[in-house]
Amino acid sequence: MKLGISTQIFWDYEKLDIEYVLSHLADDLRFECAEIHCQSPLFKGWGTLKAKETKEKIYDTLSTLDIGVSLHAPYHDLNLATLNLGVRKEVMHQISECIETANYLNSNIVVVHPGHLASRKYLKDRILNIMAKNFKRLAEISEDFGVQLCMENISSKPTALCVHIKEILYICNLVDSDHFKICLDAAHANTTGLSPDHFAEELKDYVAHVHISDNTGVDDHLPIGLGNIDFKKFIHALNPYDGYMIIEGWMPRNQDYFLRWDKKQIDDIVMSI
Repeated sequence: MKLGISTQIFWDYEKLDIEYVLSHLADDLRFECAEIHCQSPLFKGWGTLKAKETKEKIYDTLSTLDIGVSLHAPYHDLNLATLNLGVRKEVMHQISECIETANYLNSNIVVVHPGHLASRKYLKDRILNIMAKNFKRLAEISEDFGVQLCMENISSKPTALCVHIKEILYICNLVDSDHFKICLDAAHANTTGLSPDHFAEELKDYVAHVHISDNTGVDDHLPIGLGNIDFKKFIHALNPYDGYMIIEGWMPRNQDYFLRWDKKQIDDIVMSI
């Protein structure tokens, strides 16, 4: 298992410098991997021709660092379960571009959020089947580029899809591809009333990527130990897991302090198992 950081933690409209962030988390904070959010403003120019320059800068920076990398596909303002054909075309285009970017950056992991119900008038079963078809196509593109597509479980909200285990497995079975797996988010699982270790036990055969942060059952992303998630049980339930474990969270200040804290908590847990 390799412990890493989401670049989204360093969200800053004025100062974000993705090349600096990658170097800082590898050389100064000593993490083993990074998850890059392919989304403006975190990824300058994403969705436009200007993204090419950002991709090249990231590639050059990664070539100097000893870290692994995963990518997170864009999801703000996008809905993979939309019935709007024009919007669907754009969503598929941007996620496909993320898959190609992963290949370019020598990453084999792309995390994708499932869509959501845009209206309570829509039949959920129909929306799920449409989303599964979209995921199936994206899994085919992922196979072409040698990339693993990982659908993230989402926090419990009225319009959210793929919150609960039954629905997640339903999509996995419909897509039915070796290039379609699960990104298990411990904090999101903890909003369902079931423990994250229960999710890990039920989904471990599909898990190819992991996000971690803490909460108390609501959709927060807190430093490890400030919520009620039992990470020792969670990590134990995942074994044998040998992929990336990415720290997420909203840390508007003192990021380095909290990231070093998180790293120590997880390292201590892993040593004790």
